[in-house]
Amino acid sequence: MALTTRFENLVDTVEDVLTNIDLEYEIETYPSSPATLIDIPEVKNITGQFVYNFYLKDERTNGRGTAVVRESSKSQMSDQIEKLNKVPRYNSISIQPSYMSSDDKGLARLASSLDDNIIESNINKLYFEGGLSNGYFTGVRLQDDGIDQSFYYALSSSVSFFGIDSLSSGNKVSEELSTIISSKSVFSPNGSQIRDSLSNIQNSNASYAATDVREEISEDAFRSVRFIDYDLTINSKFVKNVLVGSIEDKTNIFQDEIESLLDSAKKIQSKAIEQLTPGVINADQYELTLNSLAEVKLDAISANTSKYNEASLPIGFYVEKTEIAGNSDGTWTTVIHSPIIIEDYSFTTFIDKEVKYGSTYVYNARVVTLTRFEAIQIDEQGDVEDQVVIAVIMVASDGTRLKIDCVESVPPPPPADITFRWDFATSNLVLYWESPLNPQRDIVRYQIFRRKNINVPFTLLGELDFDQSTSRVVPAEIAPADKIIKVSGARRLFRDIDFAMDSTYIYAICSSDAHGLSSNYSAQFEISFNRYKNQIARKLISNSNAPKIYPNIYLKQDLFVDTMKDSGHDRLRVFFDPEYYDVYSSVTSTARSSGKSSSKKQTQSLKLIGNNYKLQIINIDSQQSNLVTINIDDKSGSLVEKTIKY
Repeated sequence: MALTTRFENLVDTVEDVLTNIDLEYEIETYPSSPATLIDIPEVKNITGQFVYNFYLKDERTNGRGTAVVRESSKSQMSDQIEKLNKVPRYNSISIQPSYMSSDDKGLARLASSLDDNIIESNINKLYFEGGLSNGYFTGVRLQDDGIDQSFYYALSSSVSFFGIDSLSSGNKVSEELSTIISSKSVFSPNGSQIRDSLSNIQNSNASYAATDVREEISEDAFRSVRFIDYDLTINSKFVKNVLVGSIEDKTNIFQDEIESLLDSAKKIQSKAIEQLTPGVINADQYELTLNSLAEVKLDAISANTSKYNEASLPIGFYVEKTEIAGNSDGTWTTVIHSPIIIEDYSFTTFIDKEVKYGSTYVYNARVVTLTRFEAIQIDEQGDVEDQVVIAVIMVASDGTRLKIDCVESVPPPPPADITFRWDFATSNLVLYWESPLNPQRDIVRYQIFRRKNINVPFTLLGELDFDQSTSRVVPAEIAPADKIIKVSGARRLFRDIDFAMDSTYIYAICSSDAHGLSSNYSAQFEISFNRYKNQIARKLISNSNAPKIYPNIYLKQDLFVDTMKDSGHDRLRVFFDPEYYDVYSSVTSTARSSGKSSSKKQTQSLKLIGNNYKLQIINIDSQQSNLVTINIDDKSGSLVEKTIKY
């Protein structure tokens, strides 16, 4: 009663004020139209990984495999390991649910009385959190499939926006952008500076992804932002106005998606305004029409007792699966797959075999619950009076997302068992080799290299290309067109037509897989022709697996010369020219005295430079030798700290 009085006094005060300014107003208040929402706890965690077993030529265009295999326990999972090894690839996803009290016996009895596959059998009655609303509200979900390009174009102009010299070095540009990003200036009212400051400036050497990598890799730099989306509920009487106002900023990343909704929003808003009668409250503003799984009829008294309060019981998961697939022109396409339904609310691991290599998959795990609340059962025929019931519906949460990139980055091993044969018929050298142990079976190219000696780099003689992939990728190393030899199968033979009987060369072979990755060098052999034995002479120069940038790392010989031949001289001059004076190490020692410990940092010399060296001089004519000891005296003074003024 006190609240009513206070409200009436407020009305009187407002009317007095309006009367004093010679205006007449009638003040009336109406209750707001409610928006119905249900909030369900999300899963505690969702994790996953891509497992690549072996290569198939259509792995980028065919998501082969059977339906999803669900494993709810580790013991069952271990039984499937042997079967999974026969699957070319798959995604393994684990869902750890959050704790939800499930001691509601009424909902538990209802769940047990329904079909074993409650979710799948009643999929047409499944409602989603945030999607429950009456006729006065409109739900909108926004997701921009081209958002990565929007980011790229918006961000690439940031240098000129901030007045940074486009001719500056990459380090200078990065430093200036870093300063701007960390300053308050980026948080301006329109927020455009934030997008501009995170620039991908290729020509200024400041980028998200290195510009010297393959296009397939650099395109992935923005792929994650494709999954930015959100839901919102807008009053139908203002839905068009809200959407129009949201695209006034032309840099809005959802501009094209919102513009596509304007026609529908206009119709929805016009219809909502036409049905609106000022001063009249309609019952349908508060009614929510749903298809329930079950209803329990109660009288008015029992329906209001506490044991029939709202409650929810988790019964499983509804996992949405979205694929971001690459096209041949470099663009990406979004594909919505059938949902994965799990009829059990417990720790669950499931295997998705229907995945394509190179695609990205997003799994949105929604918690499905049976939700109970008070409702009114209406007989549409009008034969039975409306009754108060306890209705049970099936609701799914907003969900927790997991992104899995279906790519592998394991390079193939180099070829093994290389042999050489001289073809007397054609006077050519023929190389043979065996395929390496490669469980992934993805080798599609062999590269044959040659060099004159260990002091010069390798030169590509030829590349045997037998890649039959339906969607080929650009390899990390692109061979010249005149060096590529197309073959129908995995040929393991190469003929060097430039090798002659007086030639001496070092040979090595590398493997390249269908994903553009290349192996290290095979074992390196020095090949020559022995005219006395009339056969090929082979010498092992390096063991297998030397990196291409360090071909001499596993040489079988010492890179340093231990002996020097000389004649016609009777005097020797020795120079001592170390690359460093000394090497020091900082050591921290801890001492304990009277129950207290103290640390002291000391600098110790490693003494890597010896005090004396031995030089042995051998006269090979007289077979006599002399050992000369060379002593080195340290005549340097103490270290002097030099202060440099700038």
